[in-house]
Amino acid sequence: MVFGGESFYSSAERLEKEALLMEATHEKTYSSPQRKLVKFFERSRNQWKAKAGAAKRGLKRLGTRVRRLERSKANSHHQLEVLQTQVAEWQAKHAQTVQELEELKKKYPQLSGDF
Repeated sequence: MVFGGESFYSSAERLEKEALLMEATHEKTYSSPQRKLVKFFERSRNQWKAKAGAAKRGLKRLGTRVRRLERSKANSHHQLEVLQTQVAEWQAKHAQTVQELEELKKKYPQLSGDF
């Protein structure tokens, strides 16, 4: 808007709006020589790539470790179930053997001192 031949915005406000507009369009001007900028940006990109690659490899390593641990945990649970079943069978056999021994002691009281 123009009032009496003057701009509505002051020169400072106009400069600020232009700076914001340049930032919004991402147009940057550099005062350093282009050869230095190229080297700087190339080094920066290579460092970023190395860092991102290391993070990616680390993430992949951790994923592999998690899968192996989950597989190991599943195997351990399966082994636990098998061993619990085996212990239950042995306990039943032991109880049966103890009962048979008690019956033999009752049937043959003269043998009760030997055991």
